Amino acid sequence: MSLFVFMEYAKLQERISAYRTAAFSYLGVAHFNYNSIVGGRLRFERAVLDKKEKDMAEVQEIIEQISTIAEDSVKIANFAEQLVENNPKLAESLEFILGVELQEKHRREENANKI
Repeated sequence: MSLFVFMEYAKLQERISAYRTAAFSYLGVAHFNYNSIVGGRLRFERAVLDKKEKDMAEVQEIIEQISTIAEDSVKIANFAEQLVENNPKLAESLEFILGVELQEKHRREENANKI
């Protein structure tokens, strides 16, 4: 009878050992997957930030170039005329976006004045 109990105990210990090995394997896979997801998200966020910084640098350069004609109304009129003639869709988009941004600016200033 004791040999039978010992055999059952050995089988049980072997099954427990197999469960532990599987659990550690699953834990390792889960850890690897989590790190892959987090790393991928960080790389994506960094790429988005890099693109945004590059875009903002380009926008700043364009603003600086346009600012050179800011005081000359004739140059501004010529610029607007050429923009509408050469790229009317861009002109309409700029008109809309500038209108929205100006409204937002006025709204923020009014809210700031109320405080």
